[in-house]
Amino acid sequence: MPTRTTPEDGDIVVRRETRDGTVVYVLHTAPGPDQNLLRAREEAAAQALTLAERDGVRAWLTTDESYDFVLLEDFQGWNRSASVLWHQLTRQW
Repeated sequence: MPTRTTPEDGDIVVRRETRDGTVVYVLHTAPGPDQNLLRAREEAAAQALTLAERDGVRAWLTTDESYDFVLLEDFQGWNRSASVLWHQLTRQW
């Protein structure tokens, strides 16, 4: 079965964007409105992972400039990605 490359309804999304010259991280549950605004990348990723694990969904990363999504973690059980991915992505992001 192919791996999904975009969020499904209920997945948690962290979007990196610039507001008034400052990089911020916005969390929301797909496909809903923005729910949380955070200034620290690590805090945004940690919150997304906590929410996704609690709800048994996926956590995703994206930027304001693109609609490309990167899977942060899959908590649906059968296709859970390695936690090492989160550490690699947050350092590069």
